[in-house]
Amino acid sequence: MDEGGREYVARNPRRADRTAGSFRINMTTGRRADFATDAAGGDPVSLAAYLFDLSQLDAARRLAAMLGTHER
Repeated sequence: MDEGGREYVARNPRRADRTAGSFRINMTTGRRADFATDAAGGDPVSLAAYLFDLSQLDAARRLAAMLGTHER
């Protein structure tokens, strides 16, 4: 977390970052950004799509399955 506790600061899991800082997720708004590549998004589905290299639909399905909220 950053000093104010509003942003989760991490190494980017999609590339070989050596230190944390360029990848951040705002814990209040859900917006995320990779300042080294200009990749950004604004919701959990977008984040999952980015992290798992999926389409938005497949990311939504994966999140629903992880949370146990998918339709049967």
